[in-house]
Amino acid sequence: MEKIERKAIVKDNKITLVTPPDDILVDGIRVLMYDLLPEHTQLISKVLYDMDEIDNTVIYICNGQDDTTWVLDKKAKCSIIVYNAESQNQTMVGYFTAQSNSYYFGNLLSLEQVNRNRITSKEQIKMIMEDQYKKHARI
Repeated sequence: MEKIERKAIVKDNKITLVTPPDDILVDGIRVLMYDLLPEHTQLISKVLYDMDEIDNTVIYICNGQDDTTWVLDKKAKCSIIVYNAESQNQTMVGYFTAQSNSYYFGNLLSLEQVNRNRITSKEQIKMIMEDQYKKHARI
């Protein structure tokens, strides 16, 4: 088995995964991941794993079947929303699509003119995360 070395310098920072109905009170970048497929989450994990530096990051994970009140509360707290445009819950897809801080995997059924933030590569995810870490560092 090939040994893989972690590239990111985590220091005192960490990535925290949160699922319904929980929440966490720490300072950091907050990301809502909504109804992603396993290949989407693996791609994001790989990007975070390979990054040179990572600030505190809270990732809220929901499966598209979770309590809408919880999802909306976490959406309001997040600087990034990443969702599956092909989710069964097209009402939430439409709502997320209208948000300026949202990015999606898959194909939007009818709202491509509203949001052109389709994720197509690891490099794109890395740029999104790096931009958020820079913004957070200025606060």
